[in-house]
Formats: sequence, structure tokens, C-alpha cells
Amino acid sequence: MDGIQITEPKKLSAISKTENFDSIDSAKVIITKALLLREDFITFLGDERAVYPVIPARIGIGKISAVSAGDNSGFERGNRVFPHPETACGKCFECFQGDKNNCSDFNIAGKNADGFLRDFVVLENEDISLLPPSVNDYTALFIDHVAMCDKVIDQIKLSKGEYVVIVGGDVLGIFMAQLAMYYQAVPILVDNNQKNIEYAKRAGVYYTLFADNKLEKSVAELTGARLAKKVVYMTGSNLNSDIALKLAGEHATVCFAGFGTPSLRVNFNIALIKQLNFICVTNGYGNIDSAINLLSNGACNPTLFNIPTVKQTQAMEKIKEMASTLNYDAESGMLIVDIL
Repeated sequence: MDGIQITEPKKLSAISKTENFDSIDSAKVIITKALLLREDFITFLGDERAVYPVIPARIGIGKISAVSAGDNSGFERGNRVFPHPETACGKCFECFQGDKNNCSDFNIAGKNADGFLRDFVVLENEDISLLPPSVNDYTALFIDHVAMCDKVIDQIKLSKGEYVVIVGGDVLGIFMAQLAMYYQAVPILVDNNQKNIEYAKRAGVYYTLFADNKLEKSVAELTGARLAKKVVYMTGSNLNSDIALKLAGEHATVCFAGFGTPSLRVNFNIALIKQLNFICVTNGYGNIDSAINLLSNGACNPTLFNIPTVKQTQAMEKIKEMASTLNYDAESGMLIVDIL
């Protein structure tokens, strides 16, 4: 296996090592494209949660080149597949109880497990999903984004016709709004970045609000003075978490969602007065196949975004360049690498 790894913060190097292919229920996947997210750049810059050395790229897609002898998964050589970015650790109490969806120590590609900036990977069959022809390679790179948003909607129990305030207009926030509309809810997207507001409008989000001192009044007017019973705060935004709490109505549910786990300050004075309920979602584990179906049906539109693409031979220099220019535009911190 050949790839690129982060040896330590701010240092990249080429890597070549042997990866065993001897499990009964596994497949060898040739990686064709990898997608680096903001979290990969944070790992490159230095993250105490990361386990170094680590191969970056949380997301990858590829083709099966070999299946194990006696395999009955139905996978065949040449199948396009999506390797799951998160896998259950298999060691925690929840995993031992058969509750992998609530694993307390997920293996996260590009963070505490090797990611997909490499030419191939060997994975258990349960950690691979088949890609239908209706989901092209570019769209497939956003499966985990949609899976997380779908998981959030499940967790907050969003209903048809219900308002949901989404604080943060990164790619996840915009997908969240699109998915809410797909389920016939009413999203109100809030950001302090005009470019992200424009993306949301292009995505068909009718209610987009700039984060200013009139924000609470604007949301109250839209919701009949009740504010929102469901609020989602995107952890990848640079907005103060107080905004999410102030826009929540009494006994509302506030969900903190995102691939990253930044140090956030939460004003529990507001939370206690309003008796808010909190939910946290940091991955799309368990919702991957649902996300593939949603993308196949056009629930979200990844073509809104113009993500830069480079060849693998150019990846090291591009990663270093982009790491020095991270900002809070929706596309910032995202890079597609063509492996083949």
C-alpha cells in the first residue's frame, strides 16, 4: 500500500507498507478518489485527539479488486464502493453488547485510524457499501455528510411542517437544510458569512438569516413568536453557541452536530431557564445506506460546491497551502485528490 501520511503535526511524508488481506469476510478496495475535510487539515496542523502517524482523508471511494475466498457478501470485482469513514471499535462495552451504533470509541478515518489518501485499503465487508449507478463519483464523496444530517433528523425527531433553525452554513449545514426540506420540514439557516448565505439560497433554502442583533426577532416573526422547537448548531461554524440557545423555544431540543469536536462554551444559564434538551451527533454511522438512497433520489445537491481537485502527486503541497488559508467559507478545508 502506497500513500501519504501525517507523521506529526505539520509534517507529511510518503508511506509504503504491507496491508494483510487474510480475513474471511473482507475485500480489497482500490481507492480512486479521496476527500479531505476541515478535520483532516486540523489533524495536519495538530490535534490532541489524533493518533500520529496517520494517513489523512476521512472520505474515499473506490472499486473492489479482490474478495476473500468463500465470500458470500455479494460483492464482485469491479464494484464501485464507499468505504465507511467510521467503524465500531469492537472493544467497548456497547460493542460487546452488540450495540455498535452507540460505540463509545469509533475508529475515525484520518483521525485515530488511517484515512483514504492511499492506493488501496482492506476492509471488512460490513464496512463497505455498494454504490448504485445513479450516484456518481463526485456525489459519492458526500455520503457521510448526508448520513450525519439524516442521523440528526432522526435524533431530533423532526416532523413534517416543523421549523428547524440551523446555525452554521457550512456544507453540513446546507445539506441539513436541503434534507429538512426533502422531509417537508421548514429550515431557517443562520450564518455570518454572506457567501454561505448565497450557497443556501442557491440550494433552495427560502429562509436565510444573517447573524446580527435582529436575529432573535426575525426568527420569532417566522415562527409565530414561539421561536424554534428544534435547533441544530453546526460545530464547524464560527458562530457563538449562544445563538443556538437564544433561538430555541421553551423545552426545545438543541443538537450539536459536526465531524469535529471543538472546544465550545455553552451558556447553561439560558439552557436551564428554557429547560432545553441537548443531543450531540458527530458521525453518520448507521445511516450510510440511507444516505446513498437519499442522494440517489436527489435529496441533496453536492454540485452546488466547487471543491478543488488535485492529483495525488500534487497533494502534499496543496495540503500545506490550504492549511495556511483555512476560513469559514463552506468549501474551505475541502480537497478532492484523484488517486487513479
